[in-house]
Amino acid sequence: MTDIRKLAFVGLASLGLITFGSVGCSSSNNSGTGGSTGSGGTSSGTGGSHTGGATGSGGTSAGTGGAGGGAATLGCAMSDAPASADIATFAGVDGGTAALFGTFNYGDTPKPTFTIAGGMANVTDTVQVTAGQHFQGFGIFFNGNQAGTDCVDASSFTGVEFDLSGSLTGTGCTMQFSINDSEHGDTVANPTDKKIAGPGGSYAPQVQIMQSQLTSTAMTIKVPFTGTGSPAFDNGGASPATAVDPMKLTGVQWQMSTPKAADGGATECDWNINLSNVKFYSN
Repeated sequence: MTDIRKLAFVGLASLGLITFGSVGCSSSNNSGTGGSTGSGGTSSGTGGSHTGGATGSGGTSAGTGGAGGGAATLGCAMSDAPASADIATFAGVDGGTAALFGTFNYGDTPKPTFTIAGGMANVTDTVQVTAGQHFQGFGIFFNGNQAGTDCVDASSFTGVEFDLSGSLTGTGCTMQFSINDSEHGDTVANPTDKKIAGPGGSYAPQVQIMQSQLTSTAMTIKVPFTGTGSPAFDNGGASPATAVDPMKLTGVQWQMSTPKAADGGATECDWNINLSNVKFYSN
């Protein structure tokens, strides 16, 4: 199982529009987030997670204490329910009046490049296999509100689905998908992100995308929050070793991981995927 760690934030491209209705949720989380599971702040922050490490995030700075100089408050104080199941249709306008999600990429140079057109995001990257592993990714961050301080409460849904097509070539090259939440965000690596609340070294649970799921014809992939097929969190599959919290979501993320040169096999990994119809689903 490959875990996910955030390396660095990168510029985000604002995508469609989506509105959320508010639902109270006790919990702390930072404004943008990214990382193993990535996400970002309302108009700023984005991040990507990186396998092998903590979930990253970005966004507005953590809240400060009162006049007495109390400790900063971490984690989303509120979570907001989505007005619809759509996360990203990759259209110019996505059904609302406030841009509450955006995209990010991360990884070693060259980072993945992506283009958005015709209701689809095309993500590509070519990485040479070296002594160390490379973790390259693309993701969508959530903002539950325009201020970017709230998480998203999708607990009324079963999980996240998306249409995927494309290819990943190279022996030992693998692909993962993660659902990011507040509790799996690394507050040490990302001290200014208001929405995250995990300890240093945190990273989100993930599921492996198999070669059989990467074809020229788009395949709908459903990833539940819990149960069979959900992101693994035990046996080193996440830190902390807890399941995704659907009441405090901060984003979703797709990642390519390379093997080490010492492992033999591929000399490079070539990633070319198409994503569309990213949404929450119910059974």
